[in-house]
Amino acid sequence: MHHPERMVVPELAAYPAHLHIDLLPQWQGSGHGRRLTRTFLQALQDRGVPAVHLVMATANTLAGAFYDRLGFHRLDVPEPGSATYLGRATKELDRL
Repeated sequence: MHHPERMVVPELAAYPAHLHIDLLPQWQGSGHGRRLTRTFLQALQDRGVPAVHLVMATANTLAGAFYDRLGFHRLDVPEPGSATYLGRATKELDRL
């Protein structure tokens, strides 16, 4: 928040939108995350945004599996540290 320039990563230029989603544990696994993501991707697609990226903790394997099921793929970003960058086109929403 205090250093937004750290979010400017040239490798993410093709993925101009950013997704950040957090659900409390009692709301996970019940379809809410999928519906929220689908709604967000549809809104982006309706506005002509071609793709979205997100950053997650590499250790969060449950989130990684969730995003994999939704069609996200790993993005190569230099020096990601303990984070994994994922991206997805906003089209083909029928996969959700």
